[in-house]
Amino acid sequence: MNGIIARFWLQLLLRREQAVTLLVSLSVVILFNLFMHEGIAITYSVNLLFVAFFSLQIASIHKRNHTEPFLYISVLPTYRLITYQFYISLILTFPLLLMMSGLLWKSFADVSLWNLLLIVLSSVIFAIMSGIFVGQIVKHFGLAFTILISVYLPMGLMAWSYNEKFRYISPIVNIFNPYMINWRNLIGLLGCSLLFYGLGTLLSSRRGGGKKSLIPWISTVLACCLLLGVWGYEGMFNQKMRATTFQMVKVGQTQVEYKGISSYQAKQFATLFETLYQVAKKKETHPVRYTLEITRIHSMSSFEPKIIVQNHNKLQINIYSNKLLEFNFGMDWASKWIDYILPQSPHLSNEQVEAFRHIKSDIVLEVRRRNPAHVYTLQGD
Repeated sequence: MNGIIARFWLQLLLRREQAVTLLVSLSVVILFNLFMHEGIAITYSVNLLFVAFFSLQIASIHKRNHTEPFLYISVLPTYRLITYQFYISLILTFPLLLMMSGLLWKSFADVSLWNLLLIVLSSVIFAIMSGIFVGQIVKHFGLAFTILISVYLPMGLMAWSYNEKFRYISPIVNIFNPYMINWRNLIGLLGCSLLFYGLGTLLSSRRGGGKKSLIPWISTVLACCLLLGVWGYEGMFNQKMRATTFQMVKVGQTQVEYKGISSYQAKQFATLFETLYQVAKKKETHPVRYTLEITRIHSMSSFEPKIIVQNHNKLQINIYSNKLLEFNFGMDWASKWIDYILPQSPHLSNEQVEAFRHIKSDIVLEVRRRNPAHVYTLQGD
């Protein structure tokens, strides 16, 4: 019986109008990737939206073809139906998976291929399961698609800090620093995917169909354990950081007090700041020297966290995200620090302000050219 249901469902999927819809959708996303030169976050989010859309198409195909009664009276368990839908979605979205891998590889050519595949696969599975979940619990296709749009488009348009705030469920967090995988995000995405699977079965508009099975309940409980485990780990890490004393490294005259990051990362910050200071000093700009105090924390107190806080002769740097540990695409620390070591006088004329801005820009460019501690893996022409 299950084989008959599966074959019938595949016949619906391969009908002409359904195939045309999928081909047109795939053509649209290919053209978007080829000709729309938007930021990587919005481009990646649009790709995920189409992945979720394809999955929604598959999850709601019986509704749009008015064959719900045939599916409802079948003995095929809902959790198994969702499994079939996941497999088919994975096959149909494989071209998108390749395009997303190519997008990341083009943007981050020196990143490990393993990292890129992990990021893409985890986000694609999340998008597939979200599309299936919405298709299972929302009866109207238009409303279901609107829900997906309202989730994925803002995700790409929001600042990185907003995605970091929702790091458990945001499938684009890792693209902000693919050099350093955020494993908590991957575990969170896995937990959400399992939650979509379990709740998709339990809350499905289809009556019966294996809802009393242990499988969806096990999936839901496991998902909650994963999400609570990540949340608990972050809480313990933050408490540990508050109780931990600062370690110290010194490069030249620059002192860095740090906790939560490695000594290698601390030396990168120290070397970059020391080089910035020395270049500014050679320009006879009378730079101000600071001690850097760097703290790694896994949660943010607000949507717009203060990354740098000036406290007398210290610059307190709060590392809330892996993005802030990446010097190429993550954070341009030299451009941030230059405003602190070369404070602008309020009594300058417009011409002097413009000249001062050019001096700062030249200093930052010189620092990038020197590439201290090889923090800049990508060098411009």
